[in-house]
Amino acid sequence: MGTSLFYFIRGMKIFLCIIFFLLSLSPLRAQEIDSLAIQPPFPDSTLRVAKIVISGNEKTKDFVIKREMSLKVGSLITRHAIAFDINRIYSLRLFNRVDIHVIPDSTTATLLVLVNERWFFYPYPIFGLKDHSWSHLYYGLGVVHSNFRGRNEQLYAQFALGYDPFVSFQYVNPLIESEWNLFLNTKFEYGVIKNKSLISLQSGPEFDERHLDGQVIIGKRFSLFSTATTSIEYTSVTVSDNRAGRTLSPTGTDSYFSFNAGYQYDTRDLGEYPGYGTLLSVSASKLGFGQSEVNYQRYNFDFRRYIPTVKGIVFAARVFGSGVQGGRVPNYGHVYYGYNERIRGRFTTILEGENIFGGNAELHLPIISPSYFRSELIPIEQFRVIRYALYFALFADGGDVWYRNQPLALNRFLGGYGFGFHFLLSYSAVARIEYAFPGNAGKGELIFDIGAAF
Repeated sequence: MGTSLFYFIRGMKIFLCIIFFLLSLSPLRAQEIDSLAIQPPFPDSTLRVAKIVISGNEKTKDFVIKREMSLKVGSLITRHAIAFDINRIYSLRLFNRVDIHVIPDSTTATLLVLVNERWFFYPYPIFGLKDHSWSHLYYGLGVVHSNFRGRNEQLYAQFALGYDPFVSFQYVNPLIESEWNLFLNTKFEYGVIKNKSLISLQSGPEFDERHLDGQVIIGKRFSLFSTATTSIEYTSVTVSDNRAGRTLSPTGTDSYFSFNAGYQYDTRDLGEYPGYGTLLSVSASKLGFGQSEVNYQRYNFDFRRYIPTVKGIVFAARVFGSGVQGGRVPNYGHVYYGYNERIRGRFTTILEGENIFGGNAELHLPIISPSYFRSELIPIEQFRVIRYALYFALFADGGDVWYRNQPLALNRFLGGYGFGFHFLLSYSAVARIEYAFPGNAGKGELIFDIGAAF
């Protein structure tokens, strides 16, 4: 355990050095501006906000929008601040389009925020890829209210069949107490998950894990950018074929409570595909208490930086890791490359261990900057406004996993690099077509994936 902790601390030092380097870079913020969304044009550093007026929000309360804005009454209006606030409001995923008009009056101005609301309550088909693999398709049906009471509260009920079927219920309230700025997230889920562990497969044929999870998260929002959370979670894992090592309990079922604490600092402008900002997320979890067979700790960090440069080009970088300490880690608690985390160029290579450390870098070159299109041929008003963009990307990935009795060896890192096209679509959807090569200059591979890489 001491050796593992030593190498995890060494990894943290590397991580901190990269953070300080990235923070030292000065972004050229003017390139973030979508000039069509800011009317009329105005010079920076001349006007202050006298009033903020919201229009177009038939259901959404004004405070939901204003909470996401960096500009307040008395703030100095800059083009960067307006572009940032447009993206932050859009990241709520409540609107098809967001515009901010500046109406000047001497040394002050009124900000007119115009929004076009999405559908909020509707059934929806579920279709997706588990672990970024097209052979791991799942499909089903869900019902969502994404803006319950107009307060950005979210209610979900959904089920899926196919790969790793599940049923889940979730309630999210971003503001349960205004004086302390507290939020709540509760979730219940039951799912059948196919085993991922190569170690478990050594003792016999394939098997499934039946997971029952219940979680309650309470968090505090300190500012527009920083939040802290605590949560309690109950987990029960039962394997369909009980063989040695597949659970820590000899019964074939591990049941335990977990306590988690985390902090997040997030200045990203656009949630699904950032063009500016920083994300720093750290957390610690205690899994198992008392007489539970499961009894260990896990520590996680994730640092991401998005730096706009010239001509709308954005440099993006990520460093992340997860390490364990304490008792035995069940095989289903291992970390992997080859499932949720992937190395492009080695997309199907599976690496398994107790600890993980890795990084990604991308360069986003706009071909079509974020734009809007309205079609009167679409019969439903909430779908007529279409937001779209297209980027060409260069990327590189690398990382490794290891067990506590192994050192973190940088010369063992696997890597890959390549290029591709990233499509930004309405309702915050992102699709990617990429071609990647392994770090040892082997044969390339074509990748079709959904969602941003990070």
